[in-house]
Amino acid sequence: MRLDRLGEFGLIARIQELTGTPPGHVVLGMGDDAAVFRQATGKLGVVTTDALVESVHFDRAYTPLGSLGWKAMAINFSDLAAMGSMPTIAVVTLALSPPWDSADVESLYTGMLRCAGAYDCHIVGGDTVASPLNTMIALTVFGEVEENRYASRLGAEEGDLICVTGELGGSRLGLEKLSTGVPQGDFPESVSRFLEPQPRLYEARLILDAFPVTSMIDISDGLASEIGHLCRQNRLGCRINELEIPVTDEVRRGAPDTGLEPHRYALYSGEEYELLFTVPREEFSERAIPDETRITVLGEMVSSEEGMRVSRDSHTERLEINGWDHFKR
Repeated sequence: MRLDRLGEFGLIARIQELTGTPPGHVVLGMGDDAAVFRQATGKLGVVTTDALVESVHFDRAYTPLGSLGWKAMAINFSDLAAMGSMPTIAVVTLALSPPWDSADVESLYTGMLRCAGAYDCHIVGGDTVASPLNTMIALTVFGEVEENRYASRLGAEEGDLICVTGELGGSRLGLEKLSTGVPQGDFPESVSRFLEPQPRLYEARLILDAFPVTSMIDISDGLASEIGHLCRQNRLGCRINELEIPVTDEVRRGAPDTGLEPHRYALYSGEEYELLFTVPREEFSERAIPDETRITVLGEMVSSEEGMRVSRDSHTERLEINGWDHFKR
């Protein structure tokens, strides 16, 4: 149904039907001026927010709305993962432009609820408004973490190992293939990784159990960019071995078409939502890594005087920080 026929309150009623009954820790959910929820005893509250703007972050020409909903939720969960926390509740703001209709909104919410349900999170409210131009989807997600267990970007020291979860490059490849009309069946893993990224919430908890993590960040703007963030915020440099960057088989097959070697291609791939973290060298042991969690050591933190460097075989050069920047595109 067209939104101008359904109306704002009719749309909200449909959203309430989709989200269902809130869990016990939500005292008041959707339908009031604000949601009310209980904070778990002995835990810290964590909050994050992210917005997706049409034509900047997504293109409906090749993005199913269910996948867009999943991604809108997952990228917020990834921020919580970087802090070592787990999500509890979320609120959603939609600024909708023509030609969105009620079926589109329901598809979007179905994707958000699918992702939220996978991590025991509940949507408890938000806002819906009309937009004369592009659509914007903005989520705020609340989480919680034990007081002595949260991670942050600060705390890395000289000599710490730089580690990353999973494999990189697939999201970039998926976007490039989708946007150029390459059949999705040719690179299914990469397309799925771009459309529906998997936030590393459980992996973060396992890593924090296994190691005394000194700093952690999720990879949203690209590996090189996130390494740069950790270096700058900790006033350190780094030495990275480019050939240690873990890449998928699809990236090995598809990256050469772009003229880039797969590891260099993955170095600047954004929207990966893997975790980048540092651990004291003497505290790292592969035996401590759970079987279901792949972790790769990329290099180490060094003094700021040494700068940020990346090496390949016997060649070393300055690490270029070329990640996504909204205002320097």
